[in-house]
Amino acid sequence: MNRRVLLSRPVLVAAALLLQAVLLVVAVAPRLSARLAGTEYRLAAGPVDPIDPFRGAYVRLHYPGLPTADGQKAGEVFVPLTRDGGLWKGTGIARQRPAAQPYLACRTWGYGSLSCGIDSLFLPQDEAHRVQDDLMGDRAAAVVKIDRNGNAAVVEVVPR
Repeated sequence: MNRRVLLSRPVLVAAALLLQAVLLVVAVAPRLSARLAGTEYRLAAGPVDPIDPFRGAYVRLHYPGLPTADGQKAGEVFVPLTRDGGLWKGTGIARQRPAAQPYLACRTWGYGSLSCGIDSLFLPQDEAHRVQDDLMGDRAAAVVKIDRNGNAAVVEVVPR
C-alpha cells in the first residue's frame, strides 16, 4: 500500500478539522452545560471597568458577594452559595467539591484573583448604556446559570 495515499491532503485536512472541532467543544463545554442545564441564580454585581466605546459593548463584572482568593494556593476551588434576601452570595472557599448545591467551580492563580467564568458580559449596543448605568449605581444583579458541576455562565444583568 502506498504511504502517500494514507497521508493525502484531504485526509490531513479532515484530521485537522476534526481536531479543531474537538478542541472547540472542550473549550466551550462548561459554559454550554451551564447555559443549557443550569439553574438561574442572582448575584449582586458591579463593574470592574466601564464600557469602552472602542471595544464595543463589553463589561467586566465584579461580584461583591463572592470571597476573594487571598492566601489561596493556585488551583481549582469551590464557592458554596447561600441565599441572602433576593440574591445569592458566597460563603467562603473550599478545596473539596461541596456536597450541597449550589456552588461555583472556580480557579485561582494564587494572587487573590478568583475566576469563576462569570467575569465578563458582551451586550448588544442598545442595552450597554442601561446596564452600565445600573452597574455604576450599585443597582444591578447578574443572572447566572449554574449547572450541577458548578460551571457557570452569565445570562444577563438586570436591575435589583
